[in-house]
Amino acid sequence: MKRYAIDPALPQWKGNFHCHSTESDGERTPQEVADLYSRAGYDFLAITDHRKVVDPASVRTGLLLIPGAELDYFVTRRHRQAVHIVGVGVGLGLMDVPGLMDSPQQGIDAILSTGGRAIFAHPAWSLNDPETIEELQGLSAVEVYNHMSDEPWNGRRGDSTEVLDLCCAHGFCLPFVAGDDAHRYDVDQCHSALVAQAEELTQDGILDALSKGRVYATQGPVIESMWVEDGVCTVRCSPATQILFNTNAFYSRERVVCRRGVTEASYTLRDHENFIRVEVTDVWGRRAWSSPMALK
Repeated sequence: MKRYAIDPALPQWKGNFHCHSTESDGERTPQEVADLYSRAGYDFLAITDHRKVVDPASVRTGLLLIPGAELDYFVTRRHRQAVHIVGVGVGLGLMDVPGLMDSPQQGIDAILSTGGRAIFAHPAWSLNDPETIEELQGLSAVEVYNHMSDEPWNGRRGDSTEVLDLCCAHGFCLPFVAGDDAHRYDVDQCHSALVAQAEELTQDGILDALSKGRVYATQGPVIESMWVEDGVCTVRCSPATQILFNTNAFYSRERVVCRRGVTEASYTLRDHENFIRVEVTDVWGRRAWSSPMALK
């Protein structure tokens, strides 16, 4: 029986769950931000200002606008780490929930209490270790890529696959999303996206897709389908130059398929592999990341 990570029978909706406006430290108004993403062909958007929820009713736009906010904390384990939690689908009264800024877990609990979903933001940029992520309860997803955390705005810490592969190897697999984290709106917007699979473009449909892991992250490439059947993982995608299958195995000769215009590839799983995820890279170097599939 096929077990789908990305189901070709379900519609795909493109969105961004991480950006900022003049309501916190962004340089465009909520209306201007919504207009930019609408013109770029996005289907849904959450404006996630720091410690502030923008009322979607205050913005006139043709895309689905989902209320959100970003909560920021510092924790100390072996070293001092920033922990940022993005809440989407939250209630407008989120910031009035008592104690939500006391700790990351209380922030997640507050997000959930208002009907929202919690996403762990940019773990590589924040120098988070797997234990910091794994100890939190109630997360719906994690940012595998954060555009603003990469150069030229920061050092090369936009890609969080290294720390997230460690989490997956530990048996802690969260769905992957990508976000712009746009602030300046010079060239930092409309680069990254999460793709959600839902029957309809509604807030409930998108949040349900996030909760069920029916999402993947992309800078442009499309993953049309991905499934496991009889010990083989297969992926179909838009034309690519590389398809990578990543697991907890240290080495595999079949892990990478490199061929210009490749649109399908398969990988035979080993008994000791406990997760698998796929990366697709196109001719322009843009990537797409499937959410990891737990195999054990």
